[in-house]
Amino acid sequence: MAATLALTLLLAASPTPIAVPPQPPRLIVVSWDGAPDWAVDRLLAEGHLPNLARLAERGATAAHVVAAWPSKTAVGHAALWTGCWGDGNGITGNAVPVLPRAEHTVLEAARGFSSEALTAEPLYVAAARAGRRTAVLSATHVYPFAPHLAALAAAGVPTDRFVAFSGFEHEIAPGRLHGADELRPAAGGWRRLPPHDGRLLELELACGDTTLAALVFDDPADPAAGFDTVLVRRSRADTAGQARLKPRAAAAEPVGWSAPFAVRRGAGEGVTLFRLFELAPDGSRLALYRRGASAVAAAGPAEAIAGYRAAYPAFHDDAFSLYGRGGFGPTLAAGGDGEAERRVLEIVANDCDHLSAGSRWALADWRADVLFHYSPMSDSASHAWVGALDPTAPGHDPAAAARLWPFYAAVFHQLDRWLGTLVEAAGPGAVIAVVSDHGMAGVRRLVDVNRILEHAGLLARADGGIDLARSRVLAPAFADFFLAVNETSWRSGIVEPAERDRVLDAATAALLAARDPDTGGVLIERVFRPEQFPGRGAGGPAGGDLYLDPAPGYYPAQLPTDRIAGPLPEPWGAGMHGFDPERRTMHAIFVVAGPGVAAGAALPAIRQIDVAPTLARLIGIPAPRQAVGHVIGQAFAPAPAALEPAR
Repeated sequence: MAATLALTLLLAASPTPIAVPPQPPRLIVVSWDGAPDWAVDRLLAEGHLPNLARLAERGATAAHVVAAWPSKTAVGHAALWTGCWGDGNGITGNAVPVLPRAEHTVLEAARGFSSEALTAEPLYVAAARAGRRTAVLSATHVYPFAPHLAALAAAGVPTDRFVAFSGFEHEIAPGRLHGADELRPAAGGWRRLPPHDGRLLELELACGDTTLAALVFDDPADPAAGFDTVLVRRSRADTAGQARLKPRAAAAEPVGWSAPFAVRRGAGEGVTLFRLFELAPDGSRLALYRRGASAVAAAGPAEAIAGYRAAYPAFHDDAFSLYGRGGFGPTLAAGGDGEAERRVLEIVANDCDHLSAGSRWALADWRADVLFHYSPMSDSASHAWVGALDPTAPGHDPAAAARLWPFYAAVFHQLDRWLGTLVEAAGPGAVIAVVSDHGMAGVRRLVDVNRILEHAGLLARADGGIDLARSRVLAPAFADFFLAVNETSWRSGIVEPAERDRVLDAATAALLAARDPDTGGVLIERVFRPEQFPGRGAGGPAGGDLYLDPAPGYYPAQLPTDRIAGPLPEPWGAGMHGFDPERRTMHAIFVVAGPGVAAGAALPAIRQIDVAPTLARLIGIPAPRQAVGHVIGQAFAPAPAALEPAR
């Protein structure tokens, strides 16, 4: 994946016969969300990803993957799963318009991650339809399950062929770090108190609608003087489920985590765990982390659902938002000493342990033929740190990057450790693919596109929102990298079809003429109409009318003031995506190995829509029904030459 190459379209037919395994192999698809090709190249070169490196040695690696545009999570994964772009699969952003246009305004939006927005068959449904036992442990567009289950039922697929889980939609509570300011003298009601010296302190641990109890005390069996133990219970009087925690500084591998505690919000049930990072002997400092909790929805046979939940009762615990708010202490960017980074890294490691446990169940116990899995940690780490790490970003500070890089590498090392578990559990006869949905670029400033349009007289506001009766074009709620004309095809639209080109011309002129009031620099470098880049999925009922390519270092977002541009609040900037997928920073990854794959093959650049047809061919099933991508012929091992008969 070393150098940027021109996009090469690979024909479905290979010039030489390809090897076809005698038995259909397993397929394991792993998505590292937001893993940039430029960063993975460096991580591989520095030896941080030994399992991915071994996979590449015995398989095929793309020079890079050109993502969908906008290069967003929902858009990229939809292209990967379906083998077609947004104009075919309906996913044009992390949010999408509500259709049909005649019944909805251009301001209405729905979740772009939902299966109900997807208009094309994903590979995991195609696999189940072909009779493969398919487990979707975490993936975009799998929930709600009903559309997929209906498609499988219509195809006569037995109900025991497909199992799926998702917790993104039902959060019980985000992770939280409890501090010493929450401590108070212990009240009555504690049954069967543990042996202790001196006074007792307590705190309540709320998680959704559940409140657990914690007791802080000096354990006489512990040689440390003063407070040295936290006891967590379901309630003061409940001694059946409890955990005794000792303070331990954050470590490279997860240590000292409690057993799961059941929690709920409304009808949703989940679990949380606890980790005590710090406890001062006098109680003046406390850092007790409560893991984020979600109610995980499931589809499939009851015994399979119960088995998975026993192996992996939790869901992704993404603590980077809490980290960014200073929830683990001062970050390096805020003058910290690295302890906040070490804490969030241990949480990533703990999350990967849970992913590994669930993966082992799916492959060893449920015996999945096809497994889809995902981690958001690479994306969240990139959002947090690539603002400083991207060497091409304006204002790049090599010293800051040098301080952050080891932590960024450690996140990927944990993901690589999880990958190693998958490879081992899958066995030698499995096709294993590692993909990402987009890259990441460093950003320091924001540009408010709608404010530019407002200053140009193309958009009007009323009561704090957009006034559709006076707005001709806008960046709607479902898009930040393209504009939509408020045409009469939309409900409440005002632009007649004959006026559309004039409105787009005016918007183009306004955007290209806009300058940063602080620097005088260009804000939007290029704009494109869908017809200017055919075959990339732009436009269509859910797409845009004018696509934007901001200047390097800028990201489109709504600003709270009348200014058209301004700085990000983060001192080292942030990692962002959505930009033109031809940018080097937006390139994604693809590595595949297993039966039928050419060992050590260096593939040219591929497109995201080429992945699903290629993986389908490798395991001997039809490609997803709406796929338009090509099979990557160069990824296949040639069939052994037939022996000539003896003369």
